[in-house]
Amino acid sequence: MKISTWNLRHGGGKRVGKIINVLRENSDSDIFILTEYRNNQQGELLKKDLYEMGYEFHYFVDCAPKLNSVLIACKSSFEKKVFDELAEFKRHIVRLENEDSLIYGCYFPGLHLKKTIFEFLIVEIEKNKHKNIIIAGDLNTGKHYLDEAGATFYHSKYFDVFEEKGMVDAWRELNTEKREYSWFSNKGNGFRIDHFFINAALKSQIKHCSYSHRYREEKISDHSMMLLELM
Repeated sequence: MKISTWNLRHGGGKRVGKIINVLRENSDSDIFILTEYRNNQQGELLKKDLYEMGYEFHYFVDCAPKLNSVLIACKSSFEKKVFDELAEFKRHIVRLENEDSLIYGCYFPGLHLKKTIFEFLIVEIEKNKHKNIIIAGDLNTGKHYLDEAGATFYHSKYFDVFEEKGMVDAWRELNTEKREYSWFSNKGNGFRIDHFFINAALKSQIKHCSYSHRYREEKISDHSMMLLELM
């Protein structure tokens, strides 16, 4: 199974044609988790083209067209869950489920607001220990001095809690102390904020996990795309 995640940057805007071309280049993925997706005209164009590429199943949150959210496009069907109990934060998570797996497509808010999403996911992990869990997307967080040069991330400690609950940073599992960044600030500071966390039972199935920086460098988005391939 191949899963790609990519932050589109405010829904894509005038870049939507280039974004569609990138998705077409990567259509060997079984699942796209697209963050900062918007329910607007550009979003409809994306879904139309994704359908024509073979991604017949689209899962997203019904929210206002100017709000950033998550779209998961799949070649096979899943059961979708949107968490109404998260109220104004419900647009930040879409969960897919099949017989074996739970996939959480996430777009975390900034600053202190992300604490709500972290704590919600920790409860989900504890409730679903019998399932293969994948948490993916723009988590807007990393580890101090490893996923950034300094210590500016809010709520970085929750990555340690994920690990205590049996979750594994798939890219870090393959790259140990390597530094690689998926987003850069206007000052040129790099941060690794796009992630795949998987439960430990899946660790032996990691075949490949990497970032594609070209699309960010070409300014099609301000984030690098990320790919996880499981055996």
